[in-house]
Amino acid sequence: MTIIWDNHKAEKLLRERNISIEAIADLLMRNEILEILENPRHPDQMMFIVSYKKYTHAVPFIIDAEGRIVLKTVYPSRKHHKHFGGKSHEG
Repeated sequence: MTIIWDNHKAEKLLRERNISIEAIADLLMRNEILEILENPRHPDQMMFIVSYKKYTHAVPFIIDAEGRIVLKTVYPSRKHHKHFGGKSHEG
């Protein structure tokens, strides 16, 4: 599995939200995924739901023409945190 992202966006996420997209990609590579959902706001995207820094985050993505996962952004999600309650991928 190949995961890519926009480096400018990664710098912005780290600076503004203290979210490391590299750490998120590492979680995904280790299959530490709580759920994979359709993105209700963007029908062409899916979302990984992951636990990062003890909070549930949504990670919208697409699969490009070469079959790579392209991460669009990462954000903490109250909605998904209520559902998953801070669970890790194991439980």
